[in-house]
Amino acid sequence: MKRARAKRSTRKPGGSDKGRSSPRRGGSVRPRHLFAHWESVRRRLRAAGKLALFLDFDGTLAPICLHPDEVKIPLPTRRVLRRLARHPRVNLYVISGRRMADVRGHVRIHPVTYLGLHGWERSNGKLTESETFRFMQRLRREVEKETEGLEGIWIQDKTIVFVVHYRRAGDAARRRARAVLATLLAKAGSRVRLMEGKKVWEILPVELKGKGAAVLTLLRESKGRLLPIYLGDDTTDEAAFAALSRGITVRVGKPQPTRARYELRDPGEVCEFLRKLEAEIS
Repeated sequence: MKRARAKRSTRKPGGSDKGRSSPRRGGSVRPRHLFAHWESVRRRLRAAGKLALFLDFDGTLAPICLHPDEVKIPLPTRRVLRRLARHPRVNLYVISGRRMADVRGHVRIHPVTYLGLHGWERSNGKLTESETFRFMQRLRREVEKETEGLEGIWIQDKTIVFVVHYRRAGDAARRRARAVLATLLAKAGSRVRLMEGKKVWEILPVELKGKGAAVLTLLRESKGRLLPIYLGDDTTDEAAFAALSRGITVRVGKPQPTRARYELRDPGEVCEFLRKLEAEIS
């Protein structure tokens, strides 16, 4: 039997660099380190007109801390962000699970489009004037009551979303808190969903579609064609990686299966990437 000849690649420079390790629609694989494939990336950057640069905050721009209020963007990252925010070829977005005012207060760079609550909050709209708000507040109070006294468990109120933190909790407290959530969320039914993050459980109303839907909406609203670039570190970013499968998607953190095409190890490498990006488009 004759062996079938391998097909020669017909991919043009600047096109998508699909390969055996590239994410498939709906699936997760091990990504490739971004700097090891920089030549492919730089061709796309140079061929693009404008860039839509989407950046997560915690764990991407800034290292994660024990408490969310302690998080700070390193000064070298802040400096390159300021320059990119003013670059005529860059539309810069910071998209976070935090409230919009919170992430804007931590970043403090203009002009930047800030998006809170995983992209759902784009203005200081009156989130308190809805039945969904009242329902989520009641649910949060129930969770607080049932987890009271569990050492290391604390609940962050984001108005229409709340987060159960267990980074400082022992195994027994974490298991008890998880059981409480399972019971109360089962009663809530289809009105809410749970997203697991880094040592947190985030409870959201189903109206909040997540980061994937948010970035697609922003791209549809933008004038002209933009090359989307998305960097994020958490499970909440996977929907955006999938939605932007034809863009440049980068997962930040320890290597693991993801829908992102590339990976970077930590916020320090994110800063290095931002500097390299700036050099390519200057």
